[in-house]
Amino acid sequence: MLAGFAGVVLMLRPTLGQDQMFAGIVGLLSGMLSAFAYLQVMALGKLGEPESRIVFFFALASAVGGGAGMLVEGMSDWHWRAGLWLLPVGLFAALGQLCMTRAYSRGATLVVANLQYSGIVFGALYSLLLFGDRLPLAGWAGMALIVASGIAATVLRARAAPDAPGEEH
Repeated sequence: MLAGFAGVVLMLRPTLGQDQMFAGIVGLLSGMLSAFAYLQVMALGKLGEPESRIVFFFALASAVGGGAGMLVEGMSDWHWRAGLWLLPVGLFAALGQLCMTRAYSRGATLVVANLQYSGIVFGALYSLLLFGDRLPLAGWAGMALIVASGIAATVLRARAAPDAPGEEH
């Protein structure tokens, strides 16, 4: 997990210059709160809660929170053409949340958490292919470290619990 995080740092090369301390703290707190949420998802899964119920209440809490935010800040202009994209985005987000909830509730927390770093790798590859961005040597090293740590976490998990309940081989 730490090796994957080191890979993320190599790829993103964060700085706290230019008065970015507040944004850095918000990002760290967001990650910490996500970790607590995933621990709760794992605990609910071990108690036998179905994934669909967990995702439903997550979506309900998100809708209530978003509604509260709209009461405070107001609504932005609505454009139907752009709004139609919310349908596939919402569908794929719900499917992704169901899959992630299932993975966390089945107990492979380290593997799932480590493989989430691969989203940064895909983002970097898309930026190379679609936008012609250039990746420095440290970024390539970070990408290799993220991939290697994901493979290592998967292999170590398989060795530690070869016949874990609920896992198919």
